[in-house]
Amino acid sequence: MTMRHSVNGTIPIDYHMHSNISCDSQATMTQMCQSALDQHITEIAFTEHFDVKPYPDGDYFYRPAAYFEKLDEARRAFEPKGLTIRAGIEVGEYHCFRDIIQPVLDAWPYDVVLGSLHWVGSNCMFDADYFEATDYRDAFRAYFVELETMVRGGGFDVLSHMDVFKRTAYSVYHRYDTTEWEDLIRPVWRACIEGGIAIEINTAGLRYSIAQPHPAPEALRWYRDMGGELLTIGSDGHRPQHVGFGLSVALDMARAAGFTRVCTYEQRQVARWITI
Repeated sequence: MTMRHSVNGTIPIDYHMHSNISCDSQATMTQMCQSALDQHITEIAFTEHFDVKPYPDGDYFYRPAAYFEKLDEARRAFEPKGLTIRAGIEVGEYHCFRDIIQPVLDAWPYDVVLGSLHWVGSNCMFDADYFEATDYRDAFRAYFVELETMVRGGGFDVLSHMDVFKRTAYSVYHRYDTTEWEDLIRPVWRACIEGGIAIEINTAGLRYSIAQPHPAPEALRWYRDMGGELLTIGSDGHRPQHVGFGLSVALDMARAAGFTRVCTYEQRQVARWITI
């Protein structure tokens, strides 16, 4: 494992982004890569959605052959220009669909696998109707309990946007205080640490009404205080203008929590540490 250094004010990596291989993006890999280069980002990961359970507005099923064809094209075009492009995937509810997801992970050469919880039972975390019909205490508790179950099951490398529900829920409840949920968040962090699963600072929440990254700064400090070390950062970008979005905020947040480095992945192993 080698150590690479970043310079204050620069963004070393963006480890969560999507192209039009994901059904919720219209951007090409070329557009996303060029945006990264324009911001002097030197390493990215395309983490396209693999959701067995479709969202209410359509089928998001994943096509690995199409993904790797486009990824190889992007690597040929942009790696000579100094951009490292990692093969990633964002799997939804791995613990519920292991039999479907694992054969895909085994068959293709991924560098990093994100694990996401977009559904709790039959309830989609992007469905405002669900939150409008559910007391916030019940909705938040159900999410964190299910999240710990997912993490305990393992099978992925990085826990993605650990409190993603707040993007939609905040617009309904107009409240979310992460300190109210410490007793449920700490077990999730413990499961990550014990399972060797990294977490990410995902800045997409800054683009929503809650205007807060995933996780909130307090929750990130709990992870660090508990001994958590494995950390990546990602914009969760679906458009070229999203690439690198808020990642300077993420780096400041990481430093404030006591982190001095973030990690990168290759062949599903920590490959490098980048000091921040």
